Amino acid sequence: MTITSRPFGTTPEGDKASSWTIENSSGLSLGLSDWGATIVSVMQPDRNEEVEEVTLGFKEASRYQSVEGYLGATCGRFANRIALGKFSLEGNDYELVCNNGPNHLHGGERGYNTRIWDAEPYSEGDRSGVVFTLVSPDGEENYPGELKIRADYALDEKGRLYMDFHAETDKTTIVNITNHAYWNLAGASSGSIKGQEIKLHSTRYLIVDDGAIPTGEIRNVDSTPFDFREMKPIFRKMHEVPGGYDHCFVIDGDTGDLRIAVEALDPISGRKLTLYTDRPGVQFYTGNFLQGRPFLKNGGFCLEPQDFPDAPNRPEFPSTVLCPGETYHHRSFIEFTV
Repeated sequence: MTITSRPFGTTPEGDKASSWTIENSSGLSLGLSDWGATIVSVMQPDRNEEVEEVTLGFKEASRYQSVEGYLGATCGRFANRIALGKFSLEGNDYELVCNNGPNHLHGGERGYNTRIWDAEPYSEGDRSGVVFTLVSPDGEENYPGELKIRADYALDEKGRLYMDFHAETDKTTIVNITNHAYWNLAGASSGSIKGQEIKLHSTRYLIVDDGAIPTGEIRNVDSTPFDFREMKPIFRKMHEVPGGYDHCFVIDGDTGDLRIAVEALDPISGRKLTLYTDRPGVQFYTGNFLQGRPFLKNGGFCLEPQDFPDAPNRPEFPSTVLCPGETYHHRSFIEFTV
């Protein structure tokens, strides 16, 4: 394993950013930046050992803006949406910024994707990576409690990309942290993800309203366009889903257990990825809002392991509450194969 660092330009706010590239002996490489604790690059060989960029990203920090789709970023304090930007906790009402129509999305106007994180590269056994740390103060974006966060991204010799998130608070709060990488296994410059296939280890998904907020209903995927229990083309029935896929799938198995969640494949190149997670759900998003400059609409798909959107307002959903003395720990990894 090798790990190298370089300057990554300046952020939109003028701060200096850095990046690190980790490469294993099979030619798979991972690029990371302290700007947003972001996955900026994954280079993966195909069946002919031709290496291509398979995640959407940029070569320097100033290109990354929250309005450009949260490319590769670590999202929080609460990833995904909170209805009307409101929730109640321990008898107190909180109002967050509504930055996605009438709703709160991915931590608000200044989520963790728009912060410079402290970074410490490391190598341990056959794994090398970067540990990013950040302190989110009490009241930031109107969330309660000072939150201390650690995001550990690493690559190993078996072709696995580890994503490990920890958080601790000094006041009861809500937490839901994920990574928002976009994948195109045919190559990031190939255009659309049309022709790529996916299998979701999920028999149920969350019904959402027109604002992508869960209604509370959890429906079986049987006989719906959301049935990906076998490997199928992503576009096969996407025309039956208004706007495209942007839905949380309930992953089969017990929450807290690290289990297989999603498999994705590009049949032409042979590139495949398999996501494992301990979270209850995975948000499957097909890049419906990409603007075409430089990435086309549906130019990548996201697999965001996470707790359920709007969970703070849905007591029937698994809790996202974190109390003092507890540790939030989210474990996921992606295995890249051919």
